[in-house]
Amino acid sequence: MGKASTNKKVARAAGTGGGRTNRGRTPWTYYGVLLLVVVLGVVAAWTSRNHRLASLSAADSTNPPTLNATGYSAAFAVDICGKLQPSIGTPKKNPVGITTHGDGIIYISPTKNSATGKHATLGLFASSVGMKLNAAEIQLPGQKLYVDGASCEGKPGHVYVQRFSYPLDKTGVLETTEANNIHLDNAAMYTIAFLPTSKKDSIPTPSQSVISALQSLQAAASAATSTTTAGSGLSGTTSSTTAGSATTKAPSSNSTATTVAKSATTAGGSATTAGTTATTAAKS
Repeated sequence: MGKASTNKKVARAAGTGGGRTNRGRTPWTYYGVLLLVVVLGVVAAWTSRNHRLASLSAADSTNPPTLNATGYSAAFAVDICGKLQPSIGTPKKNPVGITTHGDGIIYISPTKNSATGKHATLGLFASSVGMKLNAAEIQLPGQKLYVDGASCEGKPGHVYVQRFSYPLDKTGVLETTEANNIHLDNAAMYTIAFLPTSKKDSIPTPSQSVISALQSLQAAASAATSTTTAGSGLSGTTSSTTAGSATTKAPSSNSTATTVAKSATTAGGSATTAGTTATTAAKS
């Protein structure tokens, strides 16, 4: 009986995972690992968020244009299935200060903070002038809507944007950013195209008349900057002249001081003589 009873106790202990003591033990190590994983996840998410916000803030502060900026402009053209389209006409409204005057030029002078820095995009310009533009659609004001995959020269067409540097770049670079998110850079040239994939490497520049207009605007802006700088230089010359005048007048001031000092000395001598006379009179 004793041996059988012992065997039964061992069997029960094995079935319960080592008895009452082990069954009632809290798995603190397991919970501790879970808590550590959660804390590390929260810290990583917070750090990533702060880094992202700092990057956006830096982009806002360093990326032109600023509020009410002047002298910023870019050129653009629209190519639909191999044909450059007429320039978009002047819109009736200019909601954010990024617009066109019907000459193929994008005039960039933000009137709202929502159009400055990283917010000054090709998509914002498009919406300001009544044009639809995104990664899969393009539509000029009052014209046909072209959707990604629609027939273009007998093949599926897609939206592309080729960026050309000012003023002589004829090759350009195909943008990888979605069309509506492309930043507007001063003096850059953009050709927005709806073409088959086979034609994406031959997107043309804006027309020569548009390039010439951009060159004229940039030359005028450069001349205005030079004039402002020259004006600052003239102010410096005037300041130097004024300083010279002050130096010239300085000797006169010194001469006056010397004269006053001599007068004071003479007066002192007179006082001494008067004192001597008064003493002699008293003795008499």
